[in-house]
Amino acid sequence: MAASLSWKDVPGAILIYDRAGQVIDANDAAVGLLGLSRDRLLGTYAEDAEWLVLEAPEGPMSVHPVTATLKSLQAVRGVLARASRPEGTDIWIQVDAVPQLNVAGEVTLVTASLCDVTHLFARSRLTSRGAGEHIVNEVVGELADARLETHSILHVVTNALSRMRPGTWVASLLNKDPSTSLVVAADVANSELVEYINRHVASLDHPGQAPTTGISQRVIESGKPLLLPQVPMSELWEMIAPGVAAYVAEHPLPIPIETSGVVVVPMRARGAVVGTLALYERRSSNPLTEKDIIWMQAIADRTALAIENAQLYEDAVIRLERLGSLQSLSLALSASPDLRLTLKVILDQVTAQLKVDAADVLLLEESDNMLALAASTGFLATAVPDYRLPVDEGLPGRALTGRRIETLTALSAFSQFRRRSLFAREGFKAYGAVPLITRGKLLGALEVYHRTPLSPDQEWVSWQGTAAPQRAPSPPQGLSLLEIQIIRLMVEGLTNREIAAQVHLSQNTIKFHVRQILQKTGASNRTELAHQAAKDGWL
Repeated sequence: MAASLSWKDVPGAILIYDRAGQVIDANDAAVGLLGLSRDRLLGTYAEDAEWLVLEAPEGPMSVHPVTATLKSLQAVRGVLARASRPEGTDIWIQVDAVPQLNVAGEVTLVTASLCDVTHLFARSRLTSRGAGEHIVNEVVGELADARLETHSILHVVTNALSRMRPGTWVASLLNKDPSTSLVVAADVANSELVEYINRHVASLDHPGQAPTTGISQRVIESGKPLLLPQVPMSELWEMIAPGVAAYVAEHPLPIPIETSGVVVVPMRARGAVVGTLALYERRSSNPLTEKDIIWMQAIADRTALAIENAQLYEDAVIRLERLGSLQSLSLALSASPDLRLTLKVILDQVTAQLKVDAADVLLLEESDNMLALAASTGFLATAVPDYRLPVDEGLPGRALTGRRIETLTALSAFSQFRRRSLFAREGFKAYGAVPLITRGKLLGALEVYHRTPLSPDQEWVSWQGTAAPQRAPSPPQGLSLLEIQIIRLMVEGLTNREIAAQVHLSQNTIKFHVRQILQKTGASNRTELAHQAAKDGWL
């Protein structure tokens, strides 16, 4: 005879509540699912369960489904909720609560069946309005694995969001010139829309950068999010930025869209707004709400903080690279008798550190006060014309006569007609010039060119000036020839023992001279002395 099957043995999780909403019984599956012992589970109340109730088929809910059943005397089915297990993990459950009524129509018991849907919920696109917290956790997890690079971070965030919440996601980050922003878009379900946005941004005056105007500017300046549950696309184009409507009229969208929901939140880092994160959603039902602002703001702020950390890291790397290149320049200028080698080192370091497309060096010929091309790199032409320019005419003459850095971003500023055609063929859009001065004597000019507009920061300008030594490279007075020779060997990295062997003196004598040199130069140690000698070109 087969043994009878008790309800406590069925594989589905079941809880029994009394009319007060208190758990009076539970089967083994429920005990295992919730992670509680039977003794801890029995006697607990539905209203104290601390479940995060997200939604039900009938509409949004904010109470435990058993509580809703006790109040309505009706079955409540398909409720989605999140419960926390004692060890700290979260589970997602679908709950059906069914009341048992007596002849008087009063509730005597409520049977609640629980179905674990955690695996389904984690893999879904998470279109639920209450799924925001889970989306935040997922995006933060992907941010932790992103490269410390601004564009990579924005790409990771927007792509992760578009996978979990359908729609077109657009992140805008203010550039150092806040009138323009870096724009990154993602839409996994409609990649053609992303390509459309990228083509539009590429068509602007600054390819890859969009003007900080319209909706983005409004949110940045106010620091407050913007919610538009549903707006006609004709109105939205005018709101996004000037010129967008005209572009759309000339270049139709790849897919027809009549209306869209919009949420734009500020990206904030350390009290400052650095950009925006926007969702453009094409669904006509279940419109965007204030709840979406909450979780989107959390993601935007975490993204801004990650970008700030990445920019600090990038700036530190750039400083280290520029410091190393300055040391190479100083050594080449002070130690090499080969002018061509020296100029090659200068141009290689300049194009690498300033990230410009081309550079050249013009040397001053005192016999006729003309500037002649001595070396160049980065030009598209196989042979750059051997042009000669009067010192007192236009650029770079202005940099030389004023002995200051000149930086221009307008092609019309080039006044030398003989070079205008060359610049036009090369496609240059930005120009910089700095005088080359050594021992107080003007030697010529260093010029840099770029084929896209530049927005140089102060460090960029400072490095450009430092790359061309401005101070007379002579050592402090009072140093003997032997001491200058010792300094040269120290700059090359030799130890006291190696220096002693080079100059045929004892180590103690070298130590004595090193102390004398430090005292005369004011340097606190060998490292500072070597750096100062290399930077100032004493040798």
